[in-house]
Amino acid sequence: MALGNQFKSAELGGSGFSATYTTEQYPVGTVAYQSADEVVAAVHTDGTTNLGLKGDRQFIFVQAIAAIAAYECCIVSAADTATASFGVIRSDATDDVEMDVVGIAQNAIAINSYGWIVSHGECVANGASGLAAGEEVGTLAGGLVEGSTTAGARIGKCLSALNTPVTGTVRIRLRLP
Repeated sequence: MALGNQFKSAELGGSGFSATYTTEQYPVGTVAYQSADEVVAAVHTDGTTNLGLKGDRQFIFVQAIAAIAAYECCIVSAADTATASFGVIRSDATDDVEMDVVGIAQNAIAINSYGWIVSHGECVANGASGLAAGEEVGTLAGGLVEGSTTAGARIGKCLSALNTPVTGTVRIRLRLP
């Protein structure tokens, strides 16, 4: 089920993509789009820091098999890689296979709860030490992204220096297969 070419937060009762649920409100794997004008207005979880994002982006509805923190890179739960696609945990290795990466959480999702994560477009991610603008990125254990040149493991491009827009994060352009 797709929520159309453009997502409006009124379709989720005004809560937008930060809503989380203890029950499956939409089928996992549901895709929704956020238009560029809404992306530009995105702010950090503190409610004040502008994230400097641009362009449309796509979200996907998932279940957190383990607790997910804001800005963590999410992969298919290791126990489910052969049979499921939308039960997620934070990245748990250097250069997880790009086909197992589901997206980047923009807010926390409690264990066994449901929520939306970015699966395509500009977003904020927790970055590894030394990550610089212009680098291609892959995963790192602990839900981080890091510079990567490994074929089949690159998930996007870093658009900012580490600690931009907020401490410990980078802006990335996420491009999953």
